[in-house]
Amino acid sequence: MLSSSKGFSFCYLERLHTSTDFNRVLKNGKKLKTVFVNIYVLKRKDNNEIRRLGLITSRKVGKAVVRNTAKRRLREIFRTNKHKLTPGLDVIFILKPQITSTGYSKLKKDVLDCLESAKFYNNI
Repeated sequence: MLSSSKGFSFCYLERLHTSTDFNRVLKNGKKLKTVFVNIYVLKRKDNNEIRRLGLITSRKVGKAVVRNTAKRRLREIFRTNKHKLTPGLDVIFILKPQITSTGYSKLKKDVLDCLESAKFYNNI
């Protein structure tokens, strides 16, 4: 377990920023489907161990408050579990409207089970 709280931070380098990065993951990544999100995962070949996250949502999910709450939940799931993900991954969550009808613990279980079944998550 990480002893300092810095290990669980979510810094600038751990986010996908450019449309080039998003497009590369969406085009070449493995697509995983859950009830609440579609997940695209791509293992980078740059020998950098940082795991990066991108989020995509639309207005179909709900009003801004609802969308932002859902995004905060997914960021928190990523932040607290990134050390168990395969190093060098780019992950994109595309939110579905069904995400509004679930709680945090159900969403977390759903996402982590999906990543574990695809062998991108090692629940030690």
